[in-house]
Parts: sequence; C-alpha cells; structure tokens
Amino acid sequence: MIWFLIALMACLVALALIAPVLRGVTGPVSDGRGAFAGQLAELRRDHELGFIDEEAARQAELDIRRRISQAGTDPEGEVEMAGAGAGTASKTLRHGLVAGAGACAMLAVALYMALGSPHLVGMTPARMPDVPDELREILAELDNLRADLAVRPDNPQGWAVLGQANVQLGRYGDAATAFENAISWEPGSAFLFASLGQARLFEAGGIMTPAAREAFARALDIDPADVRARFFMAEAQYQGGERAQALDAWRAILSDADADAAYRGMVEDRLTAAEADEASSPE
Repeated sequence: MIWFLIALMACLVALALIAPVLRGVTGPVSDGRGAFAGQLAELRRDHELGFIDEEAARQAELDIRRRISQAGTDPEGEVEMAGAGAGTASKTLRHGLVAGAGACAMLAVALYMALGSPHLVGMTPARMPDVPDELREILAELDNLRADLAVRPDNPQGWAVLGQANVQLGRYGDAATAFENAISWEPGSAFLFASLGQARLFEAGGIMTPAAREAFARALDIDPADVRARFFMAEAQYQGGERAQALDAWRAILSDADADAAYRGMVEDRLTAAEADEASSPE
C-alpha cells in the first residue's frame, strides 16, 4: 500500500512541475506567416482612430497588398493554418509531457523497488553502542597529550607513551609516527626502534616490510640482547625463507630466558607453530 501512495505522490509532483507548461499553451500561435494580415489590421485600426488620413491609409494598404501579391500568399488563410498547426502541436506536446512525467515517476519507483532497500522502511535504526567511560577518559588524555606535544615536541617519553597507546588502539600508522618523533629526540634507544618496527609490522598486517626489518635491525645494533628485536628479526628470517635460522633464533631466546620470563609463552607458541609448519611442508 505504501508504494502505491509513493507512486501517486510522485506522479502528482511531476504534474505540478509541468503544469505551468500546460497552462502556457492555450491558444493558436502564429509562426510568422500572418505578418501581412497583422499589418493590414493595424493599418485599419490606425485609420479608424484618426492616426493617419484617408489617402495615406489607402497608399499603405496598396503597398501591403502589393507585397502580398509578390509573396503569393493569402494572409487570412495563413493565419488560420498557423493557428491550427500550433494548436495541434501544443496538444501533442501536452499529451507527451503528461505521459512522460507519469512514466518517469513509475520508473523511479520500480528502480527503487529493484535496487533500493524498501524492506528497511519503517525499521528503527540500530542504536550505536555507547563508548565506555574508561575509553572516553583515555581518548581525552591522549588528546591532551597530543596538544602538549604540539607545543613542546622535545619530549621523547611523551611520544613513546602516545605511540604505545596508539598501538593498543590499533592505530598503527599513528603509532609509528609517534615513535619516529621520539627517535628524533632520542636516537640511541633500542626500545624505541623495536617499538617502531613492531608498529610497522602490525600496520602491514603481520608482513615484515623493509621498514619494519630495518627498525628491528637498528634496535639490535644498539642492544643485541633486546628480546623483542631478536624475536621479530627471527620472524623476518622466517618470512624471508631462512626458516632454519629463524627456528634457531627462537630457540636461543628461550635458552637465554628465565623460567618465569613473561615473554616465554609467546616465543614457545611461535616456535611450536613454525616447527609444525615445517613438519607438514613438502621437502
């Protein structure tokens, strides 16, 4: 029922738009061929009103009729033909406009039924989930930190905090930028280079890009014992086809780690997955 009403409203709107055109074509329209007849009528009116005398009117009428004779036309007949033709044309135009407007309205409704989402009419939009208050507070603090760093950018610790927060929020590109800013003020930090490499790695969806590998390599140049850099450099080797070297590197990390090291479980899981992959891969 609702679609019938919509179609009806569309047709009414279309008719309202073309109504001025329909009203504008109401009588016969001369196409210019009745100019001589118009001149004769105007001449007679001027003579009757006394604007010109009898002799001038007679001479002017003779001149007009001479031109009519030269043109070989009948002014009265031409006026009648022009009016009839214009009336016929205007009637055809009116019918065409009405039919076209109705067809366009119905076509629009049909296209929406086929391509749109009519089943959503009347449905209440889903309510967006509320942002937890804790997250609101964190985001507000990050905004304040960004504002402070914009005023005083020579704060590598602030950039590092901003980078770590962006990693937790999944904003890896922003995190990488923050770590790069921190490195510009503290270029001798293995922690910052390892953090930059991790952000670049996550930004690429776990693919070891040249930028990520370079950052981990820089971290190892500064501190060869940096566990995170060692772990991800082994990942770079594994993805690069140096799988035996990668397995040895992960085993070495476990060998050097304390029994209660927090990262031991992560390294063990990665090593187990890699060994299983190696065992199942064809020789």
